[in-house]
Amino acid sequence: MAIQGWITFNLVSIIGQHINAQPISPTWHRADLPPAFESLIMMLLEKDSEKRPASAKDVLAALESIEKGDIKESVTEQQVSTENPIYRRIFVGRENELKQLQNAFTGAMSGQGALMMVVGEPGIGKTSVCEELSTFVTLRGGMSLWGHCYEEGSLSLPYLAFVEAIRSYVLDREPEHLNKELGSGATDVARIVSEIREKLHIEPRETESPEEDRYRLMQAVTSFLANASSVKPMLLILEDLHDADRGTLEMLSYISRNLSGTRLLIIGTYRDVEVDRNHPLSAVLAELRRVSSFRRVLLRGLNIDEVRRMLTRITNEEIPVGLAEVVHRQTEGNPLFVQEVVRYLTEEKLLSSESGKITTSGETTLEMSIPEGLRDVIGKRLTLLSNECNQLLSFAAVIGREFRLELLQKVAMVSDDELMNSLEEAKKAAVVEERSGLGATVTYRFAHAFFRQTLYEEMIAPRRIRLHQQVAKALEETYSSRLEEHAAELAEHFSHSSDSADLEKAVSYGEMAAKRATDVYAFGEAARLLEQAIKVQEILDYDDKEKRCDLLMALCEALFYAGEPGRAMDTEASAALSLAEDLNDRQRASHVCCLASQAAIYRFFGNVAFTPEGKEWINRIDRYAEPNTINRVVADGWMGEVKIFSGNGKEGRKLLNRGLELARQLGDPEAFWWIAAAWMWLIGYNPQHIQEALELTEEMVKQPHTGVSLVSLQTGFIFMGETFYLTGQRERAEECYGQLQLLAERTQQPNFLLSSTAHDASVSTMNGHLEETLEIAQRLEELDQELGLPEFTYNQGLNVSFRPYLYLHKDNSFLLDWLEDLPATNVAPRLLCLAYLGRDSEATEILDQWS
Repeated sequence: MAIQGWITFNLVSIIGQHINAQPISPTWHRADLPPAFESLIMMLLEKDSEKRPASAKDVLAALESIEKGDIKESVTEQQVSTENPIYRRIFVGRENELKQLQNAFTGAMSGQGALMMVVGEPGIGKTSVCEELSTFVTLRGGMSLWGHCYEEGSLSLPYLAFVEAIRSYVLDREPEHLNKELGSGATDVARIVSEIREKLHIEPRETESPEEDRYRLMQAVTSFLANASSVKPMLLILEDLHDADRGTLEMLSYISRNLSGTRLLIIGTYRDVEVDRNHPLSAVLAELRRVSSFRRVLLRGLNIDEVRRMLTRITNEEIPVGLAEVVHRQTEGNPLFVQEVVRYLTEEKLLSSESGKITTSGETTLEMSIPEGLRDVIGKRLTLLSNECNQLLSFAAVIGREFRLELLQKVAMVSDDELMNSLEEAKKAAVVEERSGLGATVTYRFAHAFFRQTLYEEMIAPRRIRLHQQVAKALEETYSSRLEEHAAELAEHFSHSSDSADLEKAVSYGEMAAKRATDVYAFGEAARLLEQAIKVQEILDYDDKEKRCDLLMALCEALFYAGEPGRAMDTEASAALSLAEDLNDRQRASHVCCLASQAAIYRFFGNVAFTPEGKEWINRIDRYAEPNTINRVVADGWMGEVKIFSGNGKEGRKLLNRGLELARQLGDPEAFWWIAAAWMWLIGYNPQHIQEALELTEEMVKQPHTGVSLVSLQTGFIFMGETFYLTGQRERAEECYGQLQLLAERTQQPNFLLSSTAHDASVSTMNGHLEETLEIAQRLEELDQELGLPEFTYNQGLNVSFRPYLYLHKDNSFLLDWLEDLPATNVAPRLLCLAYLGRDSEATEILDQWS
């Protein structure tokens, strides 16, 4: 220990001279060291060589990072500008949890990218653990990026946590290096990070297909982070994922599947007590658990010894074991609760210091004096602040957890001195923290969400409504040139009003925010914003059916792309059609029906015409589609399917041919791909028409993909591939299936994933690998449980597993059960079943009907 002390003293001396050009006194104490220096000393003394800096160059780089302030000021102990030591932020314990996280970053440094979740209740220390890890990363020569998620009503942009993290990186990079790291994805990432547009003088690429562009954005961000981490290993921290927008969760899911080979460690934090099975994060976590590099670190309360250490470091006094036990019993070791209790007891003069020891008025009395819950102790501490300070903080609580100084002053309408005095008072009491912003921007943040929630919930409803109005108007004035960026906040604040003009603004801003989300392919977030706009519109003017219908149609489209076809079809489309019919508006009605039919394809696969819901929507399309329109092409395709499956093949072919010719006349790529795929499925498999199918397939090969929806591309590639197979062109067929697989990988759309897996099974069967096919069929069932598309998966599973079962099982008794379950659209399997069972007359009847 003496040798270690000598080494430590000399290290401290060197560091002190490097930073201050002054020698360190031999009477130095470890507590005198700034937290970042202490962390560097402890790393240099690590027994494990893997944990020590690799070279003197790395040590110097770490020292320079500390000098420049690259390490977060709040690490380990953040000394707030106050004389009282009880307001320092203290970190103790968590050695095992930190070791897991540090090991993960060490692995990332060698190209083993990973994703880890730090999980626990409010106040348990998730942020503090991440700050400690960030210090470790900086001292190892890495870089840390932080992104935050905010509760509804606060700052809300699609992919906000990633935008915040990338923005901080972009501002510190030279254009030359930034351009190289962004590569060909620069114009895609620039769509969500405006600083890239300004720094590199580029514009986002033109939108082509929403799903395709969404993939390009996800891929561009993934590649950018991978390239940036190859320059310097990277830690990306995403805080409060329980408040994340859908876009952030989708981006996280995509990047996490592509971490292999990168020097990137992603850490997410969330409150597990707020994430039930219906929470959006729950479904994402279920998917992330399949990522091999995923790990979960659960934080629990500190033990009694750790609570005692924490109290000692807070007070700089010796703490009796009995006091530590009382505090632990009341707080269950929650670090935030422990700190707030000590602050409260000190402020209430229930703790005092005598001869370097903490004394109390008696442990029984003390235990009775500790508030029962964290919210209670925070409420009691807030009452000790001045009325002026509490009033200002109430304004801030309505703005959100984070608030800008200029906005707060406009809302509160106070002088500079009054504003500063109240903020300084709150800061000294560790209720708010000051955060550095871009340029001269000053931002403050409540030290914990509980402070904001307590202040907000204490206000009576009329006062909250009035303050929301004031905040909304101040936002409009402050960000008049950038309203789109703050549209979601404006919609939220105006929606709390009872004034019709404010509610109208809430709807308008909600639509603006939803369009912004759609423009960057955050369809789930767009759906959430539109749902809110619809609710406000119903309060504003329930009788404005045109507006409600338009909002519902926009919601249908967002839900369809977000992977919720059932809800889009059954609920929102039905409501929109009812309104269109009340208005006697054929154009709106026709558009609604087309949206519902698209959703039906994803929901029912090839059996839309055989479901009651599908038939009903097809009849509606036919009823409302006007002549010589794209919707008429769609209607002819659907009605052709109905006619063929009802035994009227001649009329069905006539309708399909008419639709195909109209699509050519209109020159619309989407309409052509859609009707061509329908024609090949319904007519092209007939031997009499195989040559026509091949000619149509060749025509589709020459057609551009621009402007074609992914659902049309998907079905087109499926039937083009099968036509090539039927005509003996296997290589060209597999090119089509390769395109299908690429669509699935790019979009991660549930139906595409299922179709791609099903076609893997078909190829396996053709190669004679029957057992492998059955394994793939089993994988389809597992995907169904995860993706929630039972009808679609059932039909795909029947198609791919039928022949392997037939060839591998000597006992064909299972055919009777299959025959009963097979939908009428699965013609080939039905014919095979009937033939194997010797029911030739029934098989012949079906063949005659289809021919």
